[in-house]
Order: sequence, then structure tokens, then C-alpha cells
Amino acid sequence: MKTILFADDTILVQRYNNLENLQNSIYCEMTNVIHWLIANKFSLNISETKYMLLTNKHANTVSFDMNVSGNHIERTLNYKYLGVIVDEKLALQENCQRLCSTISIYVGAMHKVKHYANNK
Repeated sequence: MKTILFADDTILVQRYNNLENLQNSIYCEMTNVIHWLIANKFSLNISETKYMLLTNKHANTVSFDMNVSGNHIERTLNYKYLGVIVDEKLALQENCQRLCSTISIYVGAMHKVKHYANNK
């Protein structure tokens, strides 16, 4: 399992070609993470813990479920990380829509103040 740390965010990345093997591996790895947290007097905030499956378009992920210490982990279809919205299919469509909306707001503001700009 690969760990990506940034400030107070942690991302755990696990890769498998088979969803059943992935689920078993994640269960074992998360058990190790929980043991490490307890040994170091940390805790996992279950309400802020989410998981996302990055898959191809044909994978059936309906039966995939994740539990840690008897607590259900919420699955999310997209996640905003470092300002970029990533979805399960890596389409980035939602990120592009948000970016276009933000650009539109700034262009509108610039259009309104263009008469006050110095033309020299």
C-alpha cells in the first residue's frame, strides 16, 4: 500500500486487478493502520474517512464494501484533493465544469470594470 501525505490529509493507495483481492488486501492493511494509530495514541475520524475506487468503465463495483473496526466507511464518487476534483473514472469532467464556472465569474467581473481601466 502506498501512502501519500499532505498537511493533515493522508491518502492510502492500493492497486489490484481483482476487486475481491483488493477488498481483502485493504482489510488487512487497514487493520495494520488501526493498530499503528492505537499504538501511537492517534485515532481515525471515521466520519471524515472515505474511499474511492478508480476503475475502468466496465468494472462492476456495486458489491464492494469497506469496514474498519466494525465501522462502515463511506464511498465517494469524487473527491477534491489539492484543488482538483478527481472522480472514479478519472474523467475530470466535474473539475472542468468548476473551472469554467470560476473563469466565467472572473471574465464577467473584468467586463464590468473595463470602462474604468486606463486605455493608454
